[in-house]
Amino acid sequence: MSLRHRACGLLAATAATGCATHPAPQGPLPVRNQHPAQLLVMHMPPAATRGLAAGEASARVDAAYSSLWLVGAAPGRQWRMDAEYLRVATGLRVGLGAGVDLAIELPIAHTSGGFLDSFLIDYHDAFGFPDQQRNEAPRNAYDVSLRRGASTVWSTEPAGAVLLDVPLYASWRLTPDRAPIGVAVRGGVELPTGDDDRGYGSGGVEPSVGVLVDREGERISLYGHAQCTWVHTPDEPDRAGLQFADVAFAGLAAEIALIDDVHGFVQVAWETSTLRRFGLRETDDDQALLWIGGRLRCSDDLQVELGFGEDLLGLVSPDFTAWVGMVWQTGSWGRS
Repeated sequence: MSLRHRACGLLAATAATGCATHPAPQGPLPVRNQHPAQLLVMHMPPAATRGLAAGEASARVDAAYSSLWLVGAAPGRQWRMDAEYLRVATGLRVGLGAGVDLAIELPIAHTSGGFLDSFLIDYHDAFGFPDQQRNEAPRNAYDVSLRRGASTVWSTEPAGAVLLDVPLYASWRLTPDRAPIGVAVRGGVELPTGDDDRGYGSGGVEPSVGVLVDREGERISLYGHAQCTWVHTPDEPDRAGLQFADVAFAGLAAEIALIDDVHGFVQVAWETSTLRRFGLRETDDDQALLWIGGRLRCSDDLQVELGFGEDLLGLVSPDFTAWVGMVWQTGSWGRS
């Protein structure tokens, strides 16, 4: 065989390999709002409609760290959110067959006054961003409380490590695996394992239902989700005459294959506030977040994810959230 023929054969083999190793879409980043009251509400994370085969399993661990700062007041009412909140969760998803998955998550919280106040104040000053008088408050203090007059309606205490409510939910894909647009329905409950007296649980079982849609593409895949949760009011606000409101969620995400083994993400999430009956803009307004992130394939079984969340609507959501995740599933990355 001539040198020219060998060269052509090598180029053809390289091109074929590039096509064979193009990574398959994996679904959106399973991120969520870290507002302390919204974390009491049953929430099923963004996901692809594609399920696991019967007997297959997927395990993941993720951690989200948020800087919280928000103060709202009116005659006789005040909402103060000054803290840093770490949520760490481990999860397991199992395929039951016929497009049905079952998932459970074990979340733990750590809260404190934190260490980011000075950095964020300097960051806002450098870029001219508003900081809502954050620079006038004591550095690295802790206060998450809802008050009427001198009485506390609801609050969270600082905690070194505390269990949150545990979500359990199932998904069922309604469309065939190769359908151009995937549709799945899902539903579940959140079990009252968190300490509602300290502000880390709702104190009751919370049911939720939702829908997933997606369209997987060669380079760009699109995902959408919507859901509604019927919320249980913790004892402390219930005694004070405040009922937590049911919450509706919706979101859109784009997964972009940047290079082999690296996918990028742009996601938008919106939800209604469970505190919206309190009567302040800072508690009543809807909440929306923008997420930017990526996913790195370490092997066909292991992936590492990174995301950064920023509030899109002022005076409601956490100021900033950094999120990191790791997921293990045999052959999950796959090749298309």
